[in-house]
Amino acid sequence: MKSRSMMRVITGLLLLGALALGGCTEVDNPQVSPNEPSSGGLVDAPKEWDGKTVSFTGEAIGEAMVRGDKAWVHLNDDAYYLKNVEEGAHLGGYNSGMAVWLDASFAREIRLFGDYKHEGDVVKVSGTFNAACAEHGGDMDIHATSLEVLTGGRDAQDPVKRGKAILAGILALIAGGLFILNRSWGSWGPDVQQG
Repeated sequence: MKSRSMMRVITGLLLLGALALGGCTEVDNPQVSPNEPSSGGLVDAPKEWDGKTVSFTGEAIGEAMVRGDKAWVHLNDDAYYLKNVEEGAHLGGYNSGMAVWLDASFAREIRLFGDYKHEGDVVKVSGTFNAACAEHGGDMDIHATSLEVLTGGRDAQDPVKRGKAILAGILALIAGGLFILNRSWGSWGPDVQQG
């Protein structure tokens, strides 16, 4: 009897949570890649683009990995390359981008790389796409011959939204209630004889 009551309480709380989250939907019009081909297009049809000159625009993320007079940078061209979800970007899949091999002097032109607290510089590179680069162990990359900074990076905006704060408070109250219910269950529920 005791376990049935507990299951009813848990089921009711799960239904309440499902109703609360019922309004969360993915928007159909995320920010599209500025590239043709996009990073997804390069991955989907690598033979079509192998050895061809491509222009690729994206947010510089992580950091420049300098190797002598050359460097690796990673450019994301996904739905979040211009702004993050907290700033109003619509949900649009996953993070995607392309590894770029370029002169270290080009990499030094990038002032800010994207991370959790920053939106990185948006840059445009041109160079040769390699579906399986012989120089780099068969990795897919772009060997860039030019780089242009289109937009400087900035601090990422991550405001606490009222609705999220209220939902967090409600969930904390539910969790606290379940904890208290679990701790006090034996004092008011039926005794179960073992043996």
